[in-house]
Amino acid sequence: MPRVAVPVLAYHAMNVAGTDYSANDHVAFAADLELLQALGARIVPLGEVARAAVEGRLASLSGCVSLSLDDGADFDACDLPHPVWGPQRGMLGILRDFRARHGAAAQPGLHATSFAIVSPQARASLDRHHMVGCGWWNDGWWREAEASGLMAVESHSWDHNQATLESTAASAARGAFDLATREEADAEIAQATRYLRSRRGRDGDVLFAYPYGPASDYLAEDYFPDPGAGHGVFAAFTTDAAPVTPGTSRWRLPRFVCGWHWKTPGELEALLARAGVRRHRPSVLARLLGRGRPVAPARPVAEPGARPWRECLRVWEVNDARTVAGELFRRSFAGQEVPDYPRHFVLVYSPAPEEADTAPRVVAYMHHTPHGEIHLSGGMCVDGAAYRALPKWLFEQVRAEGGLATIVARESIAMLGASPAAFGHVGEPRARAADLRAGFVDTGRPHLMVVWRKPLPEAERQRLVAEVEALGPF
Repeated sequence: MPRVAVPVLAYHAMNVAGTDYSANDHVAFAADLELLQALGARIVPLGEVARAAVEGRLASLSGCVSLSLDDGADFDACDLPHPVWGPQRGMLGILRDFRARHGAAAQPGLHATSFAIVSPQARASLDRHHMVGCGWWNDGWWREAEASGLMAVESHSWDHNQATLESTAASAARGAFDLATREEADAEIAQATRYLRSRRGRDGDVLFAYPYGPASDYLAEDYFPDPGAGHGVFAAFTTDAAPVTPGTSRWRLPRFVCGWHWKTPGELEALLARAGVRRHRPSVLARLLGRGRPVAPARPVAEPGARPWRECLRVWEVNDARTVAGELFRRSFAGQEVPDYPRHFVLVYSPAPEEADTAPRVVAYMHHTPHGEIHLSGGMCVDGAAYRALPKWLFEQVRAEGGLATIVARESIAMLGASPAAFGHVGEPRARAADLRAGFVDTGRPHLMVVWRKPLPEAERQRLVAEVEALGPF
């Protein structure tokens, strides 16, 4: 009798470090949906797998696969313009695209489960420390995702017991989830269940995914099995590299993780075959991937000259510029590191569709440091090689705008809120020319320039100029 095994696949939508399968879980997720379809696998909701495992009817899901996402950032459901790697289709959008291509009958159970970090405060802090600081870790999308019928939002704990948080609900050692007391478990799990139910708009039991992957012995053997604990959790998932099989503990259900347990479509196909999900006709992988044809229909490409430069160049404010602009800054300023004070802005070039082999990149950087009500601007640097390598149509438009330095200065200053002025200490002639094109004017003091962002009495202007001059070069 064949072994019954149901693979659960896990993805991290925040894993956007490139534009190919191995570096981008959005790319991998879209490709894997097509692979599962070609293999004849049936996609089912994760809750159905959990119920079947608990009720002893896993055999009814032979040949099935379930999909999950970890951490619950906005990338799970929203289309977002990544500041380095360009626009990313949200995982929910990828599911919708698949259904639009194949029809609802192809995969009636098409679904993914997002395990979200539940605490709003933790998500806000993690967004600043672990993403790009754009405020892309919210819960406003939970109800819509649930209402779509294509996604469920479940618990990844209150705050993940994450080491970078100022404080966590548990007193256990950070960087793991080795909870050992009822108080810690209630704070991390029961509290998360209550908030999750209210925000997702669906009551009832929840599924749980252990932060960091391994199961906590206390949770799996004492807390979760206790019917009087009031945690509201129906089943819990690890990242143990195995399929769900009959007899697996409902509190230790395993998952395979993209990038850990498989890194290529071929490795995933082999993993699925070992679990009993086999191709129903030969050369599936070759048909999908080996001939260089895109999995999804290619979008029509507009005439390059018909597109404005803003479609390919955009300024973003980021929390930690060292990650995305550190190399450019070091090249431009003799090995110096990006300063650690706020605020940081990058100009990102996202290639046009016909430039499929060109990755998005940061092409300019500038920082604006709050000083009372005004900002002190500096650190402007440009990737000259990238500028020269722009497509001719785009290069001509950027040159007409005054160049990359002018664009990053002008656009970032426009993002400074109610600040009445941005001052720059400028000595290099080319930087001065770029600043003039961006709206800076001379103050009458050596090397000190300013953009007046709102009307001010002359006496107030002179007071601010004198205050900034007293600071010296910055």
